[in-house]
Amino acid sequence: MSPRKNFQHLDDRLADALEVVGEWWTPLIVAAVDKGSFRFESIQNSLGIARNILTDRLNTLVAGGVLEKRLYTAKPQRFEYHLTAKGLELVPILKDLEKWGTRHR
Repeated sequence: MSPRKNFQHLDDRLADALEVVGEWWTPLIVAAVDKGSFRFESIQNSLGIARNILTDRLNTLVAGGVLEKRLYTAKPQRFEYHLTAKGLELVPILKDLEKWGTRHR
């Protein structure tokens, strides 16, 4: 049997949450948006993440309802990303995780 690449086979709320925010870079992207990096280039520069990975993670976060994609320039099309109510609920959890990481470094 090959290893599973997602948690969809589990009927578990933690697994459901990890489907949206459990990928590498995703929590850091949410934290960057919370700290004021709304535009693709700003997020990319603050994290040093590859463009293709950032695009994938942003699409996952938008589809999961954590981020909202807003057009800020029509030609060429450019977007900003903002936390939704669902995303704002995630921020204190990430801050607690950051504190945990600091304590156990």
